[in-house]
Amino acid sequence: MNMNYFSFYSRAKELLIDSLASLWFKGKAQEQEYIKRVLTEDEPLFAEPVFQSIFPWEEGANSFEAHSSRLELLTPSFVKALSSEEIDNDLRFPLDRRPYKHQTESWRTMLSPHPQTIVVTTGTGSGKTECFVIPVLQDLAKNNEKDCVQAISIYPLNALMKSQQKRIDAWCKALPEKVTYAIYNGETYEKRPDRETKPFYPQLVTRSQIRETPPQILFTNPTMLNYMLVRAADRQILEKSQGKLKWILLDEAHTYTGSSAAELSLQIRRVLDAFGVTIDQVNFAVTSATIGDESDPKTTIKL
Repeated sequence: MNMNYFSFYSRAKELLIDSLASLWFKGKAQEQEYIKRVLTEDEPLFAEPVFQSIFPWEEGANSFEAHSSRLELLTPSFVKALSSEEIDNDLRFPLDRRPYKHQTESWRTMLSPHPQTIVVTTGTGSGKTECFVIPVLQDLAKNNEKDCVQAISIYPLNALMKSQQKRIDAWCKALPEKVTYAIYNGETYEKRPDRETKPFYPQLVTRSQIRETPPQILFTNPTMLNYMLVRAADRQILEKSQGKLKWILLDEAHTYTGSSAAELSLQIRRVLDAFGVTIDQVNFAVTSATIGDESDPKTTIKL
């Protein structure tokens, strides 16, 4: 359904001014007309509307299905799973959809024989999450190695993790290999009965699950990640994942500036050491709609 925003703006302004006039000068027609004129001409209640055109992102030449049959970036079973009708319409990746060019380029870079770090800086609504989630899920599903953390996705806020959970959960469940994941933050339960945790699989919903059978993808925030590196109870996660970490994903990277960026850089070094890998063994993906100038040291994360 298309909305006439200018009509909406005009009507909303009229309704609000009429409501205020009636509230302030009930039953006084002359005073109401005066205050309406004041709020419309002399002291406008609403600022003038600003409309900005948003141009569509450029689609690639190949459909999602062609990324397996023609480009051979994704496996047929993976493409079939993410396009399954069992997934809700707003979460499904249809076979005939043509991914954006920056998505295809990200997938090609991350799934190449020698993956490289990517920085995705396209605008809001351009599918930045798919740029790194698709290749990571493809890699984990293909290798199908369980009970060890192979990807860490770091979010600055718990709300951002929750906003991605519905999509990640649908895709992980749709895959025949059932890629496991967990959201590990201050809200994660310590322990729950098996009958309450099994329905959530492949999501691990308790700390005891995360420690006993570490998820393939761990969603967390910098604070919880720090605790995990030093807390004795979480030692199992590190021990079972030694040498297995392959991906570190930083979403909303523009939130890390100044001292927080420096702290994150040092934290990533500690993570690599704790998981027994070198920086050459780990692939990075960084996304942001408003990332700063790379020449500005205040807005650049250096590893």
